[in-house]
Amino acid sequence: MQYRVFLVDDEIAIREGIRNSRLWDDNRFVLAGEAPDGEIALSMIGDIRPDILVTDVRMPFMDGMQLVTEVSQQMPWTQVIILSGYDDFNYARRAMSLGVQEYLLKPVSASDLKEALERAAGRLERERRGAERAESLRRRLAGSSRFMKEKLLSAILMEPMTRQEEERSREEMRALGMDLSAGCYIAEDIAWETEDGDLNAGRDALYALAEASGGRVHVCGGRHGALALVLGADERGTEERAYAFARSALEELRQLGARCALASVGDTVDRLGLAADSMHTARHVRHVSAAAGISGFSAVGSREVQESGNVVQETDVRPLYERLQYAAAEEAESILQEYAASLGGTEIHSRMVDNYLRVETLMTASRILHEAGGRTGDIPEAARLVLRLSDAERSPDMDAAAQLLRCALQYRDANRPGRGGATLFRARAYLAQHFSNPNLMLRDVSEYVGMSDSRFSAVFGQQMGMTFTEYLTTLRMSKAKELLSATVMRSSEIALAVGYNDPHYFSYLFRKHTGVTPSEYRKQETEKNSTGMREN
Repeated sequence: MQYRVFLVDDEIAIREGIRNSRLWDDNRFVLAGEAPDGEIALSMIGDIRPDILVTDVRMPFMDGMQLVTEVSQQMPWTQVIILSGYDDFNYARRAMSLGVQEYLLKPVSASDLKEALERAAGRLERERRGAERAESLRRRLAGSSRFMKEKLLSAILMEPMTRQEEERSREEMRALGMDLSAGCYIAEDIAWETEDGDLNAGRDALYALAEASGGRVHVCGGRHGALALVLGADERGTEERAYAFARSALEELRQLGARCALASVGDTVDRLGLAADSMHTARHVRHVSAAAGISGFSAVGSREVQESGNVVQETDVRPLYERLQYAAAEEAESILQEYAASLGGTEIHSRMVDNYLRVETLMTASRILHEAGGRTGDIPEAARLVLRLSDAERSPDMDAAAQLLRCALQYRDANRPGRGGATLFRARAYLAQHFSNPNLMLRDVSEYVGMSDSRFSAVFGQQMGMTFTEYLTTLRMSKAKELLSATVMRSSEIALAVGYNDPHYFSYLFRKHTGVTPSEYRKQETEKNSTGMREN
């Protein structure tokens, strides 16, 4: 394994001697950067994130002890080697209090430094193996629990139960941490095809999607893909939740490369013991849809099949907000029409789809206005359009919906910072698309918008009220919170997904940004969702 080393010493001769030594010949250790004092080093270390820091003690501006204090707080996993020209016990004692285990007196030979580097690497390797063992144990325990949950859920969905059997199943699931108490239930049969016939990746993705629902949706494996049980307080809410989950499942499967997918939604039932009846109708829907030659990515309900044969056909299941986030105001109507078409077309909407389109429009407009610093109540036209769209007893007014979205986008454009506004908008769009790249730097964005690094940095900081690094960190932390709330991805996986190769550094930044660790945040969100479910 290769280790990155950062060197800090105000004596250029010392730095050159270490830099030009044979320490780096075998590529086990790489000199990733160097600086003449702690103040310069600290800003560079934040970007480079070295495994090992080699630093002098006596330096101008910020001495080695101050630097080590900062690094130990920001990157506690970094191993530190102290170099000092003074045989001073106070320095050694202070270094030890900061967790430093290597203290070398100048002049230091290449062999002594190599031995210290090897000892530091050994400690890093032991820490990594310990973390891997702990994670492996956690995965094994989680896998065992998942197997039992899926086995019991499959039994619930396959055969109708007496009330006594229903209560026993409910207790068994509760013992595994699943509360299946609800007012209504809907079963779904989700089938898909892949190039190699392997359905496991899709099952894992849908299991994670269900875990993110806070106990409102549960998934187990099925012969042709997966089976799902959706819980809700009433018939209408349960139906809306079932279709929302079906749409999300289709998008997950599309992103995984499935050739086609069909989410069949069963009838609503008011007892857990009747969940198998709902699954029976879901499977009937799947068979009818297959016979009708339905292809692509589709969500089909028993009502559509029984009443008119209409199918909610998916062409692009991205949320409306994502489509409009960086769109021009004049594009609002065409994007809305495309979105409506992906739901099956306004002429054939079921009541559920009408409601979904209405709510999605209102939430998207509200989010765009909020992010631009406005509210619907502050904008007369927007408030009037919201009232026109709020009547749930009739189909949504598409003209009013398009006008509301156009109004929100115009407000967003009008409230962009004046100076450099268009440039910043392009920069933010670029960052939103590329924030997961761990090598993303300010110069990448400045080149994209056609400005010099220094000019872009100044304009960005002045207009955004924060530095480029602060904005990128905030963006990444926001995405991390979404993933912690909505998936069961490990913290190390989320770190990579939002642009951090080092999970320790990600955990440090997350805690600094939110006040809690990633695991604590996930626990809080899970408890919040569970409380909301019980209230329903």
